[in-house]
Amino acid sequence: MPSAAEQLVRVERANRDAARATLDTEIARIRGDIEQRGIGGRIADEASAKALAALDDASQIASESKGVIGGTIALLVLWFFRKPILSALASLFDSGDDNEGNEEDGNW
Repeated sequence: MPSAAEQLVRVERANRDAARATLDTEIARIRGDIEQRGIGGRIADEASAKALAALDDASQIASESKGVIGGTIALLVLWFFRKPILSALASLFDSGDDNEGNEEDGNW
């Protein structure tokens, strides 16, 4: 009859062999996947998955803060049309008072 130490060695050896078999199976699966899709395909899949996740996060944030986005868009529109708006305001306030010494320097 084997001693307790021998039984422990047999149990540990069986556990090691089972773990090795699981590892070998996983390595074979990964190698097969790499051969099938290639590393470039795997990288492209990972990049597209991360891009879709970022887009999903952005749409969630946008739906939660519509006022901030609307205000930002309004400010950008005002910035792009600032020269025509300022010249229209200047012509509205000038209304024929050209003799007051106002100089147009064009920096608006």
